[in-house]
Amino acid sequence: MTALDQLAHADVLFLNWRDPSHPQAGGAEAYCFEIARRFSDAGAHLTLFSARHPGSAPSSRWQGMRIVRGGGTFGVYPAAARHLLSHRHAYDAVVDFQNGIPFFSPLFTPRWTAGICVIHHVHQDQFDLRFQWPLNVAGRLMEKQLSRRVYRGRPMVVVSPSTRECTRRELGFENPIYIVPNGSPHLAPPPITRSATPSLAVVSRLVPQKRVDLLIGALPELLRRHPDIRLDVGGAGEELGALRELAARLGVTRAVTFHGRVSEEHKQELLARAWLTVVPSVAEGWGLAVIEANELGTPAVAYDVPGLRDAVRHGLNGWLLPTEAPLAQGIGEALDELSEPAARERKAARCRAWADRFSWDRSAEKLAGVVLEEMRRVRRHRRSRRRPSDLTVVGSFRAVDADAMERALARSLRQTDTWSRQGDAFRLLLHGCDEVRALDALSRIDVNEPELTLASRQDVLVDGGEAPA
Repeated sequence: MTALDQLAHADVLFLNWRDPSHPQAGGAEAYCFEIARRFSDAGAHLTLFSARHPGSAPSSRWQGMRIVRGGGTFGVYPAAARHLLSHRHAYDAVVDFQNGIPFFSPLFTPRWTAGICVIHHVHQDQFDLRFQWPLNVAGRLMEKQLSRRVYRGRPMVVVSPSTRECTRRELGFENPIYIVPNGSPHLAPPPITRSATPSLAVVSRLVPQKRVDLLIGALPELLRRHPDIRLDVGGAGEELGALRELAARLGVTRAVTFHGRVSEEHKQELLARAWLTVVPSVAEGWGLAVIEANELGTPAVAYDVPGLRDAVRHGLNGWLLPTEAPLAQGIGEALDELSEPAARERKAARCRAWADRFSWDRSAEKLAGVVLEEMRRVRRHRRSRRRPSDLTVVGSFRAVDADAMERALARSLRQTDTWSRQGDAFRLLLHGCDEVRALDALSRIDVNEPELTLASRQDVLVDGGEAPA
């Protein structure tokens, strides 16, 4: 029985700044919604609490889940606190999706309610980009010192190894931290022919930290090397007007089209037609835009910054540029590599293979495992036997009685550990331990002489691969 199956009939609350219908919804909202929908499909009683926006109802039902809205951009936080206080006994678990400012849900829930915090990326440096004093200082204080105290000892979920490293280094969290990456919907590509001439596409919220202005600024040099190059920019946001003005000032309006907010179908068409997507963000939690483009066979150019260095494997599904490298040069070199149709097809196949390794179903199962493990812990009123550790061990072995071993693994491992089987061969991913502790845990179920190695970043993201044949 999967972790999702075991959450059937549980009452679960997701707290997220915006719901998917919000006009400013982005990748964080897609992550929340895709997993919430799968929780609901598995039988959990799922409630999503988010901010109200113009034209939205205070409550509604959508794809099996209940959506409750209250407050606005910042008023959503006290509104969520009131909801939690007035429904103290309604939820078995609360999942707090922290988008810079957390909901501080443990302050408003009883001790027997499981609480998990999900962090997409750390915003300490970005508060100065969005706010002036004293709001920028207040934001850093809430994300770091206050959050560290309120969530002390509770499990944290991050979307990439980069976010885990920043959560440790910049926020100082000592909590158990689990990685649950973004998924990929594995949709059929639209019937679009890739452009015969160099074409770039960006679909993003147009806000300062996305640095789309760097891409507009690179167009004059790119046009000198590729006079027929085209750039499609999909998305809306506070930077849209400034980006239009920048394009006019640089004299590149003939080469760039601003599409505004686009539908999912239009987004896929833009990405499927392009040779490249470009993600010049200052940092990301993961890089969902990269995987969405890869799924359509489109590689990405990005800077080697947190999140994007996890989503982009240099030379496989895109190119990572040093942070000080000129963007025009990096894009130009990528376009040179893609100049032949055969080269574009080879790169497209590698991109699709990488994107296929991610799945929203798998991500939902991973998060369900964390939720279920925490629900069991708080009901037993005890701490986990494992000390918080960021190490993960990949183990493989063969069993004489594979069916009996499968039952032993299901009974003995934590919900946050994963394993796969092919015949009598098993492969495991044991989180939060080193080889010595992994060997000790496996010896208790009579696993003799397993092969154990520390997991790489890729192993953690894609569950360490399948069991050996």
